[in-house]
Amino acid sequence: MSVLARAGAGPLSAAARAVVPWLWRGKYFSSGKEPAENSLVTPMLRHLMYKIKSTGPITVAEYMREVLTNPAKGYYVYRDMLGEKGDFITSPEISQIFGELLGIWFISEWMATGKSAAFQLVELGPGRGTLAGDILRVFSQLGSVLKNCDISIHLVEVSQKLSEIQALTLAEEKIPLERNAGSPAYMKGVTKSGIPISWYRDLQDVPKGVLWPQAS
Repeated sequence: MSVLARAGAGPLSAAARAVVPWLWRGKYFSSGKEPAENSLVTPMLRHLMYKIKSTGPITVAEYMREVLTNPAKGYYVYRDMLGEKGDFITSPEISQIFGELLGIWFISEWMATGKSAAFQLVELGPGRGTLAGDILRVFSQLGSVLKNCDISIHLVEVSQKLSEIQALTLAEEKIPLERNAGSPAYMKGVTKSGIPISWYRDLQDVPKGVLWPQAS
């Protein structure tokens, strides 16, 4: 993102040129002509060019939203990009220690703030569900401490593919999409430890309550 934002300050990297070859060569926006068919013009790049031509310049935020979460072509939408066979890896995928320490911290903070009768654990971009799974393992091991607390899990996830993987990780089953069009959650289930879990496409859809948010 920083490369695109600073494009005017210096030459683009080879990686950036590979992503936006027509912008780099100036063969489209400088002339206003339609690009010739080229193997480097991906469906997403073509979509962005037509969008900009139709509606004018877009912000970096709009660009990132399109390339990451576009329902048809977004990077995160229909594939699992994590792990050895993917494009990158995160701390929870390397060791369970990270998530378990967070689980202990959550319980410590819950106790320090008066042991509320309920709290929501909210994760933004849960990946494969590995981090939430590590946290829930701690909750299960310290179940006697949390026995009077009503815990619920709320995952904010735009990728249908990743939400399916999260369901298998946390609930050990495939969870169907919600049939109720008015429901803010598009999937609802119960974790293997018996905790209610819901999936949302936007943080604003998560019910108001005592939030313990995190982003993996």
